[in-house]
Amino acid sequence: MSEQSKAVNSFFRIALREDVDGLVSQLVLTERQSKIFQMKYIQGHDVNFIADTIGSSPYSIDKELRKIRTKIAKALDI
Repeated sequence: MSEQSKAVNSFFRIALREDVDGLVSQLVLTERQSKIFQMKYIQGHDVNFIADTIGSSPYSIDKELRKIRTKIAKALDI
């Protein structure tokens, strides 16, 4: 796991709802990325569940999550 992934995951472990709301207001996500973000970081689903729900492959979801984490890291100055 990359340092960026660790830092983002750490943020979500300790973040309050208002912290997450503030982050979400800063992010510019596509509709698909927004759905994946909600399912992963807000609802806590794993990649396979998200892939099955969206009708995509786990690899595609992982790829989108990397893009999302990059955007989160920039917004949080990590």
